Amino acid sequence: MDKKWVILLCFFSVLTFISSVVSSFFVFMNDEVRTEANSHKVLANKNIYKRTAINYDENNSLNIAVINLGYNKEYKFNITNNNSNAIKYRIEWQNVSNSWQDSNDTFTYSLNCSNGEKVENKDMPLTNEVIVDNLELATNKTNECTLKINVSNIANQLNVANGSFTGTYKVVIKE
Repeated sequence: MDKKWVILLCFFSVLTFISSVVSSFFVFMNDEVRTEANSHKVLANKNIYKRTAINYDENNSLNIAVINLGYNKEYKFNITNNNSNAIKYRIEWQNVSNSWQDSNDTFTYSLNCSNGEKVENKDMPLTNEVIVDNLELATNKTNECTLKINVSNIANQLNVANGSFTGTYKVVIKE
């Protein structure tokens, strides 16, 4: 009878070991890390991106209800790569709703980053769009960026009350 217990115990030990290996494999392959950095959500996919941080100094969602001549606002954020490999990413507009009426008005954004990436005086988007794509950040580097929103040359003051913009600028890490 002791031999039966030993065999049964060995069988369940091997079964437990196999199931833990299989479970660990699935966790490793589907690992998603969600953290909070400066009260803003940071998402990194797969193990290679666990040590990537995206920090927005302010909320990265814009909600501009009334657009006035001279409106000028800066939003700062940075991307830090503490991984053993370089990462690729893009910066994009998401959830855009733009009811700016007058095409003669100038409602623009500029993006300046410490890695030399620059977008100057581009019209605010009417729909979701990519600001810059295929950027690379080397190991143990930080890219500091400033997004500037600017309103100038309003041709028709009546349209100011009707203009609004909502949207989110976001850094998306590529796999």
